Order: sequence, then C-alpha cells, then structure tokens
Amino acid sequence: MLKVLFEGGRGSSVTLIETSKHNILVDTSSKDMKELIVRRLEEEGFDLRDIDVIVNTHLHAGHTGNNDLFPKAKIYASPHECVGRCRGCLIYTHEFKYIPAKELDDDEIIIMNTPGHTWGSISVIYDDFVIVGDAIPNRSVLESRKLIRCVDEISARSSLNRILRLGKNIVTGHDGIIRNYYLL
Repeated sequence: MLKVLFEGGRGSSVTLIETSKHNILVDTSSKDMKELIVRRLEEEGFDLRDIDVIVNTHLHAGHTGNNDLFPKAKIYASPHECVGRCRGCLIYTHEFKYIPAKELDDDEIIIMNTPGHTWGSISVIYDDFVIVGDAIPNRSVLESRKLIRCVDEISARSSLNRILRLGKNIVTGHDGIIRNYYLL
C-alpha cells in the first residue's frame, strides 16, 4: 500500500508505504507540517509508533523536519550526503544517526541513487511508484526539463532520465503524484 500523506509545497511530500515487513515514511517534511502529518497518519489508522522506517531522499530540513516524531523508526539516507559545505549544499547538522539506505532490508523496496539535487539524493521504488524527492521537485521541472537548485546539472539530468525510463508513477518532492508519466 502506498499513500501520499502530504503533497508538499513549503515542505516536502510525505509518502507512507506499508510492506509486508515495514511501515515506511519517505521524507517527513518540514517542522511546520507536524500536526498535519500526525493527523493524516491517524486518518490512515497509524500511530507514530507504528512507523518503523524512515527513508530520507536527502537531508535538507524540508525533508527531515519531523524525523524526531517517530520513536521506533530507523532512519535511512545515502552515505553520500554532504557532511560539510560543497558546491551549493549546506552543512547538515542532524542529531540523528542515519543508516546507509542500501542496508534497508525489504524485498518490496528498491533504493536508487539519483544524485544531482545533492550528491547523495536517492529515490525509492515501490510497486508502480517511484518517490523521487527533489530529483524532480515539481511538475514544472518534469514538463520543462529545466533543472533547478542542483549541485551538478549533468548528474541531475541523468537521474531525471533514469527515473523517466522506469515508466512509473512519480511522487515528486513538493508536488505530489504525477501519474503514468513516461519518457517520450
């Protein structure tokens, strides 16, 4: 089961995935979305303690702001995320211990490296969906192919093209689901 709890805007999209092994959130949006996320989880029949995995597509605050709400969750991210200042990335100062995303043990989930927005950006493939974070932040970037806010445009364009070749529904970083978008 996949459900977009929040389609983004100021903060990131928040996606709930229920597999046979885990209750996963992909990104947790910004701090100001806390009450909305808690309410949407309750509407879906989940308590904060039911979430046992968080996958952060990258470590910008608009995607990690509510990680602390989930006391039982293991938090996964790319080990390639910046830990200092590098070509446009900010210094990340998180009190969380991140587990390398490739260590997520769930046969229903595939983690795909999609660098460009940050060096360690990742996407999550589940069923007929790919949750892409800011590899594709919104519909406008997808339709125009004009990349914005990336540390490396060549990597970002390559990631965008690999995502589109999957032929899956896309959950963008800040604009919800774009259904059945295929590379033409």
